[in-house]
Amino acid sequence: MQKQLKKLGLRPLDILIILILFICGILLTIRGARHKGSKICVNANGTHYEYSASQNGIYTVEGELGPTTFEIKNGLVRITDSPCPNKTCITQGWHNPLVCLPNKIIITVESEDELDAISE
Repeated sequence: MQKQLKKLGLRPLDILIILILFICGILLTIRGARHKGSKICVNANGTHYEYSASQNGIYTVEGELGPTTFEIKNGLVRITDSPCPNKTCITQGWHNPLVCLPNKIIITVESEDELDAISE
């Protein structure tokens, strides 16, 4: 094993740094994907809607191809049904943002007190 690492030019500290960066990347991705907020913003075919993230329920908005249904639960959101051909938006799960390109729908979770790069 050590011969293979030397062949690649990696030392034990290099492997430790790579492992730490990999774990941090995974944790930041999970944190961003499962972001809870106070409102759900939906842009559907040029129309903007806002929903309370604290109101659990199933909602439908009209996209270019037809109605898209999404569920809000405990501050998270997921698409449950869409008329798009490949259904990639449904397989995204409880993610932020959710995008259905064929139906022109974008769903994001936002917080009222969220700071952007300029206001920080």
